[in-house]
Amino acid sequence: MSYSLKIKNFFKKKSNSNKTVKSNISISKVSSAPKSILVVFPFEEDFFRVASYSYRNLPYDKKEVNFHYVINSAFSGSFSLRRGTIHHLSIDSNAKIVNLKSIIDSLNETNFDIIIDLNINYDSKVENFILMQDSNFKIGFKHEKSDILYNVQLDISKSQIAENGYQKILDLI
Repeated sequence: MSYSLKIKNFFKKKSNSNKTVKSNISISKVSSAPKSILVVFPFEEDFFRVASYSYRNLPYDKKEVNFHYVINSAFSGSFSLRRGTIHHLSIDSNAKIVNLKSIIDSLNETNFDIIIDLNINYDSKVENFILMQDSNFKIGFKHEKSDILYNVQLDISKSQIAENGYQKILDLI
């Protein structure tokens, strides 16, 4: 427990309140249910497989939501989610997105309530998608540029388990 939290708890107790300040931050679900969500799947194959498995029931659990997925076209054969719109990124041998403009134009046709970036590590390829989309909530993992990309950041540096982070995001939406 941090010192500031201990001080807050001390003053709370002194003011005859039996409630203590909790150390966990709780983010309540969106007051009105989201209507459209963009999920950017990891560009690294190992993380893609974990994310794809973790999110296998996502579109079926939330039938009222319109899902859009951005995936690396190299992984489309192992992508099992079929409810929603899939946007395939074509990445060349120099790690550049060949169809970037058409993907961004396609994404700009939808106003997303939530954008979720499942890339654990910073990837410059996803930065354009996040910055160019207007959304109430942008959720991603803490890294060197996460402060400018997301308004909700998850830090999994202590656990180092990607699946736990993916599950926390599911709990938020």
